[in-house]
Amino acid sequence: MALLHKNISEIPKDAVRISEKEALEYFSKIIDGWKNKSEIWALAYTPGILSGAAVCSSVYMNNYFRNKLKLGNYGRLTSYLPAVALPAIMGLVFHTHFVVPDVILNRNKCPVCVQTRAGLIQAGFSTAYPMLLVPLSAFMFATRHFTYRLPSAHKEPLEVLKLVQKLFKPITMQVTVMLAFNVMLAMFLTNKEFEAVHRINFKLIEMEKKLESGELPLNDSL
Repeated sequence: MALLHKNISEIPKDAVRISEKEALEYFSKIIDGWKNKSEIWALAYTPGILSGAAVCSSVYMNNYFRNKLKLGNYGRLTSYLPAVALPAIMGLVFHTHFVVPDVILNRNKCPVCVQTRAGLIQAGFSTAYPMLLVPLSAFMFATRHFTYRLPSAHKEPLEVLKLVQKLFKPITMQVTVMLAFNVMLAMFLTNKEFEAVHRINFKLIEMEKKLESGELPLNDSL
């Protein structure tokens, strides 16, 4: 059964009406059971790919700040969990819940708007979030282990901001490139997700026609 989003006036009498939640569950089962994953790779792997891209950006910034503040192995695992793992997980969750449903259900008639949303979500969790959390995490460990002389955040907040700016300045170009790459990657993959949904629906419609004409056995699968 092909999944189509229609207005009430456009729904045929013999159509099966299901809720959005049921539609998403139905489509997820189709994706899981699709034999040739290369045809729908975008739907199957995009969240994981975007999560991996976020990890790369976060690891780069985290390692840079740790080296600058001479942290060595102090708090290495502890700093990676919030600064690297969390953005990757949150990016995956947000894309899955705030982008994929619109792609599958075609709720938004503006595909570019959905792609832009995907790009902004990826930009937030791959670059903006680490830019805020990585310095805080690194400064906390540097203060605790006395590896770098830091101004007091309570007495000299402006000096702290100046130090963050100073530390970020040498990697401004790298961070800008990572930001642009993540945004473009998310938009590109979201477009591929749209194409995969259209491909699935097209094949399902073709199967329905063949079933109705008796050209395809009932037990034939995708």
